[in-house]
Amino acid sequence: MSLVGAEADLIRRCEQAGLEDGQRALLEAVLAACDPEAVSTQHVTSAPTAVAAIARAQSALESRGRPGRSKPQPFETPTLNLVDAALEALGELEPHLPPGKLDRAVAALKAIEAGGSAGLNSTADCAAQAKDLEACAADVHISVADGFAAAWQGTTQADTGERLALELAALCVMEGRQYQLLNDQVRSELSRGTFGADTLLRALLPAQRDFRVAVVVEGTSHLESLAGLMDPAAAAAAIPPGAPLAGWGHATADIKALADLAAAASTARRSWSGDQAGGHTLLTFTVRARDLGAAALLGRRRASETLDQYVAGQRIAEIRLRPETLAHDPDSRRTLRAAVPVLGSGPVRPLTTSWPPTLRESLRTAHVARVTEAPTTAAGLCWSALEALDVKSHSTGTLGCALSLQATRQQIIDLHQRTRTTAAARLSAARTAHRAAQRTADQLEAAASATDGENTAVVAERAAAARAIELRRRAALERALETESHQAVVDSWTAIGDDGLLRDPNRWLDILQPPADADPALHAAADALTALAGRLGGDTASRLRTWRARLADPNSLADWIEETAARFKKSLDWLYALRNTALHDGRFTSTTDLLDVHTGRALVDLTLEFLGNWYRHEANATPDQSGLTAVEAIDHLAERQRALVAALRSGTPAKWNVTRLTSPASTDWRRA
Repeated sequence: MSLVGAEADLIRRCEQAGLEDGQRALLEAVLAACDPEAVSTQHVTSAPTAVAAIARAQSALESRGRPGRSKPQPFETPTLNLVDAALEALGELEPHLPPGKLDRAVAALKAIEAGGSAGLNSTADCAAQAKDLEACAADVHISVADGFAAAWQGTTQADTGERLALELAALCVMEGRQYQLLNDQVRSELSRGTFGADTLLRALLPAQRDFRVAVVVEGTSHLESLAGLMDPAAAAAAIPPGAPLAGWGHATADIKALADLAAAASTARRSWSGDQAGGHTLLTFTVRARDLGAAALLGRRRASETLDQYVAGQRIAEIRLRPETLAHDPDSRRTLRAAVPVLGSGPVRPLTTSWPPTLRESLRTAHVARVTEAPTTAAGLCWSALEALDVKSHSTGTLGCALSLQATRQQIIDLHQRTRTTAAARLSAARTAHRAAQRTADQLEAAASATDGENTAVVAERAAAARAIELRRRAALERALETESHQAVVDSWTAIGDDGLLRDPNRWLDILQPPADADPALHAAADALTALAGRLGGDTASRLRTWRARLADPNSLADWIEETAARFKKSLDWLYALRNTALHDGRFTSTTDLLDVHTGRALVDLTLEFLGNWYRHEANATPDQSGLTAVEAIDHLAERQRALVAALRSGTPAKWNVTRLTSPASTDWRRA
């Protein structure tokens, strides 16, 4: 389904369920923050959520509480920084919840903070503190869910709903919810009609239950002593080729298909390599998870950890998992056939062909981090990719400043795409709804004309009601057609072609906040955008209002840029600490590992994105901007960020150049 089609479908379902515009905006905010394909600054990993912050502090203490370590990781200072970050995040969340809800968590963190480095010397003390924070985190999760339910009922301020939507999205990602399954479940519940906060929370975070998982282990035809390596509750079984496949009920055909695929792959490998062996076996077991996607993900991790034992005892041949995984829900009888990694389609192109040779190490490490399946290890490698650019733990603030410039550019450009998508989706949804209403009304009127006797009045009444609905749908379609005309005026100013690409982001920036000396055509486009925002509704309209207000107040924009830089610095500091625990201390799992791996990859992607933009335009660079190393380009952009913020705070900033904000430019951040 296209982006427009998917959003139109969501709009129709929200209308069917009777959601108010504020509720639709909240729902869309949660879904967007969970979407792994969202731009990095829209995903929940870019937000300083309290549920993630307290979990990271707990994870650090748990790591330090592991016995038998001569130098516990992370070190005292990074651990205390995580405690401070958790306190700050809870402080930001506190005004959005009823008084006292976070007191226990705040008190526990303040006690750790008061103990300082000396309070982290004992592994037993760290383990006890981690256990206490784990209980506090569970209380925070409950408070967030309760607060979101209140926001859904409209009993809180809009900014409270937005903050709690992010907190809830963070919980979904931490729990391993697969985005497509989450999205499908929400849409399914919307189609049922009545849709309250409890329904939404159950759809986003369903109760954990047992799932059956099957994976293919290559490199062996039999796993000995399996029962002693996996939890007895997992009911693990290794099924050799040709053995009966029992106990899978309605998923028997699926497990047979997986076995056939494994056998065919083994035969093909043997045929290709000549005399090379190609043994394989099916490994089946039970896991507790919230959905099929989470079960498949967790199942692969459990299977991989079990294979660690066999790999250690096998010096020559390799033992590994095939990409295919089967997950089965005995309750719903549904199955999920998954494969990792998720592959793309169509042509691919390099970010730029102008990479300096010195960046090859970072590109290689970033690639390895992208294809590494273990989340904590992949997150640690993400820091290594940044370190290959000569980014050090003491320079995370500098990279954070450079990233905040790219984030500003990214947010503004993404808002343009979202606006066009939502405008088209509004029209598509209105047309579909009107066609359906018109068809129903026509059919009932025809039936009324053909009906005689006692039922005539009843059918006529139903036909009249259906026609009234059709008229309301027609009025909504006419409003949507007005939305299309307003979008056309905006597109005319931004010079969008048939491909919908925004080639000059400065023209879009000017519509969002037209200068005082704007010409009539720009004023007309800005007025059209104002009218458009009033008709779009949902999260897109909310973001348009937020960014137009931010751009109208230079100090507010400067605050946002600096706050974004600070958030990036905290994320980078955590990534550094994670690298130490993952690659130096061997810690391979944590409460936030699924959030962390997305954070790490997003930070690397965004860094390479602005460096690619820089080197792609290096031919236009002035002498002082030419031939810079990656870390020198980062330093230059950090200085540019500070200059832009200073100009915004001066009260008389020049027109700034969002098009060339992170590329070499003779006028730096200003427009020529």
